[in-house]
Amino acid sequence: MGRSPLLITASLSVGLMLGQLAIMAIPALSVDLAVPWALDASRIGWLGGIYFAGYAVALPFLTGAANRMDGRIVYLVAALISAAASFCVALFADGFWGALVLRFAAGIGFAGIHIIGMKLLVDRLGGDAQLRASAFYTAAFAIGSGCSFLAAGWLSRLYGWEAVFVSAGLGSLLSMLVLLLIGPPLKGSEIRSKRLFPDLPLALRDAEIVRYVIAYGGNLWEVFAVRVWFVPFLVFNMTTNEAAGLKLDPATAVGLSVFVAVPLNLFIAELGVRWGRKPVIFAVSVASIVVCGLLGWQASGLYMLVLALLLIHGVTSYGDVGAIAGGVVAASTAETRAAALALFGLVGFTFGFLGPLAVGLAIDLAGGRDEPSAWFWAFMVMALGSVISAAAMAWKPKRKPET
Repeated sequence: MGRSPLLITASLSVGLMLGQLAIMAIPALSVDLAVPWALDASRIGWLGGIYFAGYAVALPFLTGAANRMDGRIVYLVAALISAAASFCVALFADGFWGALVLRFAAGIGFAGIHIIGMKLLVDRLGGDAQLRASAFYTAAFAIGSGCSFLAAGWLSRLYGWEAVFVSAGLGSLLSMLVLLLIGPPLKGSEIRSKRLFPDLPLALRDAEIVRYVIAYGGNLWEVFAVRVWFVPFLVFNMTTNEAAGLKLDPATAVGLSVFVAVPLNLFIAELGVRWGRKPVIFAVSVASIVVCGLLGWQASGLYMLVLALLLIHGVTSYGDVGAIAGGVVAASTAETRAAALALFGLVGFTFGFLGPLAVGLAIDLAGGRDEPSAWFWAFMVMALGSVISAAAMAWKPKRKPET
């Protein structure tokens, strides 16, 4: 008996949110851990980004495995890796190098929860249900990111930073329960292969898949850069404006920015279905470039103005990701889907690793976190992501001459 699209989408979305409680733990705690772990801007960038490097490195192996066997087994193993890595951070990490290794391992586990979860989703749905479920699953990623910030801020204040990673490990273990609810894939929707890795050249030959993969890379460059640097930037602005009396914890503020973006993400994804994804993604990307420019210009400006711009940036930076995900799903077929999703995650999360690191290097080169000009250059580097996404939508590949 087939499961309803609603149950499948809701189950895997909840599993994704539980499995990503660790994703923004380090960014939320970066200011608190800066002194005991001796973290400068570059090291914060490394710790913020290395999670996504682990994701990118593991993805070809995990998607290849999911194309050879039941994807639910791959998901289960990945969730166990993610849980073990988070528990080890709580128990053993006492500085930069240990945390770096363990966060890399946590990223490996999350790759299986996220992208294999997406494959489990699209293999069980078809037609418009498949496209809309992809947008909801992407929105769940945003909600999980916000929950990660909120949980980290709340738990660290009550019980210390170690409790943040204990809860993240428990979340990964609980995510495995959703596998009991999703049922088998639709008959004929899951292609089995003997290949060790997905056939990435197959996806690269499709210009539409490549377009959305490039856009996703640009999107995650900016999204993860601002997620990693949101708390240090807001702390800088609060310090220069003596705004601490407002009592808005930076981790809470970034969580709020994510939740504001979620309904608009779904709305923008629906606009993409109705009006065409390319113009919608292009418009949102251009808007994000403008907001980045304003944030860099007003880095030490009025706290409420900066906070408002950060909330707007949460929409413009992440708002089009549902449309981008829907685009790559629509462009792929049952034969190309595993390769398309592998390329999608590999390129996206490689850029997600490089974005926070590039911002950290820019801040250090421009004088450090206490310099307003350093934050100007930080946002200019972030904006490169939306430049890439806009260019991908404007790209007109040459058509091969008909024979």
